[in-house]
Formats: sequence, C-alpha cells, structure tokens
Amino acid sequence: MRKLPFKQVDVFTDRSFAGNPVAVVFDADGLSDQQMQRVAKWTNLSETTFFQTSTKGDYRLRIFSPKSELPFAGHPTIGSAHAALEAGLVAAGQTSFVQECAAGQVPITAEPDGAIMARVPTAKINGSTLDSGQVRAALGESAVGPVLLIDVGPKWIVTRVASERQLYRMNPNRAMLSNLSRRVGASGASVYTIDDSKTVQVRSFAPAEGVVEDPVCGSGNAAVAAHIREVGLTEQVGAEYTARQGAALGRDGRVRIRIEGEDIYLGGLSRTVVDGVLYV
Repeated sequence: MRKLPFKQVDVFTDRSFAGNPVAVVFDADGLSDQQMQRVAKWTNLSETTFFQTSTKGDYRLRIFSPKSELPFAGHPTIGSAHAALEAGLVAAGQTSFVQECAAGQVPITAEPDGAIMARVPTAKINGSTLDSGQVRAALGESAVGPVLLIDVGPKWIVTRVASERQLYRMNPNRAMLSNLSRRVGASGASVYTIDDSKTVQVRSFAPAEGVVEDPVCGSGNAAVAAHIREVGLTEQVGAEYTARQGAALGRDGRVRIRIEGEDIYLGGLSRTVVDGVLYV
C-alpha cells in the first residue's frame, strides 16, 4: 500500500465549500490507469487529477472524471496549479510554468492576487454534426443562438438561451443528453445567457461522464467564450469578463475569461479545503 500526498481544492472561489472541488493526488508516477480511474470514481467529484513527472513541462497532469480520462479540463488545471504552488512542486515566486496533459502543453500564469490563469487548447468549432431539434429536446429549452460543437480539449455542445429564467429552470433529459453527447463525442452541454448587466451566466451538464451538472466548469466556460467570439458577442461582454456559474447548485463561483485573438485564457482563485494523504 502506497501513501501519497493528497489535497482537495475548491476552484473559482476564495472561500471554502463554494466553487468546484477537485481532488489532487501527488507522486502518482507508479499508479496504473486502472488505479487512477478507481480513485476518481471513489472521490465522486467531477474530476480528480494525478501529478506525474514530465519531460515537456514542469509537471504532467492526468485528469479523470468518474468514468474516463480527459485530455484537458479547466477547473482541474487551475486547482492543480494552485496545489502545485502550495506544495512546492513549482518553486515559490515562479509565476509562469507549463502543464503537460493529454491535450498538449498548457501555459499557466500565477497572477499577483493569487489567481491562476491558463491558456486553453485552441478551440475547434463544428456545427454541422448537431441537430438543433435534438439538442433542444435534450435540454428542454430553446436556443437563441446557433448550437455549436466546440472542442477545447474536451468537446462541449454550446448554445445560448434568452434569459436567466430559462437558464435556471433548465432540467435536461439525462438519457437523451448522454446519448447525444456520446454520438458527437462531447463531454456534455454548456449553456449560457447574458443578463441585463452584461454578465455571462453558465450551466454545464455532463451525464455521459457521470456528472449530472458540473458546479463551475472551466472547459465549459472556455467553450462558451469561443461561442461568444464566434457569434459576435465579444464586444457586448468584453474581451475580458468574469462569468458566474454554480448558483443553481448552491456553489456560486467566478471564472475569469480573457479573449486574445485566437487564444482564450481562463482562470480564477482557489482555496484548499483538505490536506492529507491517500492510501492506494
């Protein structure tokens, strides 16, 4: 039995028991894929990460949902970078470093206020594989913008609804959304609205990955940012904005987004709530 350092970090928040939790396991070079998947299923969080050594970056990060390994995910990247700095895996005072993951090398920056920002993999957009009627039936709400399949490492079905009321009354058909997600190779659906104060509000549903609703989803927000850019709404919300997500689950979080041409950066604050060891 191995004894591995372990943290649980709430991401996209500056207080405990808000935002989105990620479980972080250090010194995971000797773990098999099957062991990591079992741990991820046991934590029962939307994602669990495992630090391994890297020849291409400052560290390699393996990211698992309860059902599968993911090439990239936003809140695990941000929360794990926070944990790496806190644990000394990245040198104190080092403000720029690189995460290797299945999607490639991800540049990360530590901001002066403690926030972590990461450049997400370049978004690839495809609307031709989606039937808007099927998406509407799965989500139970009508879209006001195009329904797009957006790949930012994981793929998300992304669309916009007209109001906060529509967003927060949404109750997707899990079976239909799971089947649709599997058919197009998506993690799930991220849906957003822009409220009267020009604030972007988001919900993300990934039942195909064993996550009915992700409290505050980084890759989902990155896909939303790509949708906003694609449909010409960047000027309305700004090239830098802070999205809200998690209120529907009582875990209100804030995701910082910055759009620079083809590049999308996401990030925010994090807070460690569990610090101990894991016996594997």
